[in-house]
Amino acid sequence: QGVVSAEIIKNRVTRQFVVPTHLLRMGEIERERLRIRSREINSTSTYRQSQYFQKYLTDYLASLGKKDIAFEEITEDFGRNYKAFLIRNKNFSTSQTNRCLCWLNRLLYLAVDNEILRTNPVENVEYEKKTAPKHKYVTREEMKRILAMPLNEGRAELGRRAFIFSYFTGLAYADIKQLHPCHIGTTAEGRRFIRINRKKTGVEAFIPLHPIAEQILALYNTTDMHSPVFPLPSRDSIWHEIREIGVILGRHDDLSYHQARHGFGVLLISESVSIESIAKMMGHS
Repeated sequence: QGVVSAEIIKNRVTRQFVVPTHLLRMGEIERERLRIRSREINSTSTYRQSQYFQKYLTDYLASLGKKDIAFEEITEDFGRNYKAFLIRNKNFSTSQTNRCLCWLNRLLYLAVDNEILRTNPVENVEYEKKTAPKHKYVTREEMKRILAMPLNEGRAELGRRAFIFSYFTGLAYADIKQLHPCHIGTTAEGRRFIRINRKKTGVEAFIPLHPIAEQILALYNTTDMHSPVFPLPSRDSIWHEIREIGVILGRHDDLSYHQARHGFGVLLISESVSIESIAKMMGHS
């Protein structure tokens, strides 16, 4: 399947650029491109995820006794066996397996684009079929228990309070992290509210403050306009603390701020709030 073009020969002779001929090497070059791109768009999620996808490919090749593999050695069976490895050895879910296959295909299509391969040898390897997603959210009963379980460690308690704040405002973690006192206002009737553009969509959210959310706000910065309300670390840094709350609740899945946000939506629906009002509060377009 190897292809040698005049352009590749020219590049190699002049040492302008050497196209990677091996899978993991191509992965490292692609990760470097993603790293640079992450700085340009101020979002590192794709770059961070690529680290794990690259590691799983490395683990699979190690199980075959290889440190890397030439593109010309990759066959359809390689792709099928990699998928089986992820399911059996890594115990990955459907979505995890499919994301790993996406990374493999990405690297192989890069090889095609650079004329190392004529075609992607694993393009006919089917992705795992997804089951109908279950919409997970924090129930009222679970929130009552979270409210009644203050944590002793400062970082964990900060995470718990921010989680509660997310439940009663519908704000995502990224929005809570960028919340500043200037986003908090008061109506003519004295009712406090939050008005902020969501980081993910840029759509404005207008949220009347629940009394519990107001109590949490009172514990943090509401005067210094140059500093955020909550001194939150990155989402990845506080993930462990939120997961531990889920363990205490006895949940079998990992607890997340997204579930708190969904819980806010369910809470409003149960109180017969109109869909239009819910969309405005949650910053939906």
